[in-house]
Amino acid sequence: MTAHWTEAYYGALYLDSVEDLLTPALSALEADVMAALLPLGPSDRVLDLACGHGRHALPLSGRVGGLCGLDRSGDYLRRAAAAARASGGAQRPRFVRGDLRALPFRGGAFDAVYCWYSSLFVFDDPTNEACLREAGRVVRPAGRLLVHHANPLQLAREPSAEASRTLPDGSRVEERSIFDVPQGVDRSLRRLVRPGGAVLAATAELRYYKPSEWSRLAARAGLRLVLVTSTPDAARAPPREPRPEAPDLIALLEKPA
Repeated sequence: MTAHWTEAYYGALYLDSVEDLLTPALSALEADVMAALLPLGPSDRVLDLACGHGRHALPLSGRVGGLCGLDRSGDYLRRAAAAARASGGAQRPRFVRGDLRALPFRGGAFDAVYCWYSSLFVFDDPTNEACLREAGRVVRPAGRLLVHHANPLQLAREPSAEASRTLPDGSRVEERSIFDVPQGVDRSLRRLVRPGGAVLAATAELRYYKPSEWSRLAARAGLRLVLVTSTPDAARAPPREPRPEAPDLIALLEKPA
């Protein structure tokens, strides 16, 4: 695994600044959306790409035949494994350290693959396409993939944003972001100031694809686009396309049989 900006950003800086927001209730709601859209069954083998500390892997593992979470961060994976042990569930997920650009799995090893919240597209466009193609490689024919990220249509309405808040432990989080509308790239600087004065800071550069870009992106990865929706609209039958004001975007893909 070669060095990348994610190593500085997706560590204590990111997790400590959002962990109080990523509640079990939110994780369960998002897991329900994934289980319905993929859809997941009791015998399915499922891969959680960029699983982080396992907040989706845990609620989904009891619904499927086997769930594997992959992440670059050894610290996140240790947290995920500890949470799985503490849950006491009979069907625990397993966790693997690896790189999205070269997944350590055989072709067709999974019935379904998902990547929630922007973690798949942290590179330039050719590498992002390669990551999606690699995710497609490890899913079986007729299997499905789900990719989630922020909605670029909503970000384009207010491309420059600043936010700050105080965490329960007294730390201060400050973030400044600028969304490059033509390029579809959100660049942000996050600072976490500890009560004692220590500072963690790093930048992130995330690519968000518009609904109109997803058909071509899927085709270049050898996949078929089933639908594009958002979390608020996914429960509809059939799911509705994301509105410009929707907070997120979900692309559901299928590997040709």
